[in-house]
Amino acid sequence: MAVDGTSAGTPPANDTVDLTTGLPDRTGAIGGIESLVLDGRRLFFGFDFSSDQVLSPLIDDAGAMARFAARHMRQRTGAHDEAYWAELVRASVDTSDLVWRDAQRAFTSEALETGDAGEAHGHMLYLLEAATLWDGHIPTDLPPGAAHPDDDTAEAEVRIREALRIRSTVANWSLLFEPYARGAGHTAR
Repeated sequence: MAVDGTSAGTPPANDTVDLTTGLPDRTGAIGGIESLVLDGRRLFFGFDFSSDQVLSPLIDDAGAMARFAARHMRQRTGAHDEAYWAELVRASVDTSDLVWRDAQRAFTSEALETGDAGEAHGHMLYLLEAATLWDGHIPTDLPPGAAHPDDDTAEAEVRIREALRIRSTVANWSLLFEPYARGAGHTAR
């Protein structure tokens, strides 16, 4: 597992976002720390379990995640220092409050590009919903290759909705969702 952003051709997570600012409308929210593995690299993130929203970018350094949480997140008991959050970051490697098995939070770009993340597929779709700013409105100016909004098939509706969610993910969450978008049958994203 690499934490410096060098593994498996995936760009460094921390180089794509400013960790000194919180996410819009999510700074100061109550949440915990979760993690997932993408292409062999552990990525940490803040999560608000009561509203099902991510609270941070994907961060590939445990210390940076603890610093981000100390600045921008809270627990029910209030604000905490970096050392407190560092313990939660370490615990997120072995446990999760979102999934039961580690296989449900381990992804590879190759599997995502097939459109099926195996045991992690359901969790990936859940995180897509949690990491989006999309308001549910389907615009008429979809990108080339996207199904037309007038196409009334259920499959086209699902493709359009997934495409729009991926286009409107917060911070650097496209690291996880872009391979899925590139996948077979998902090129409209």
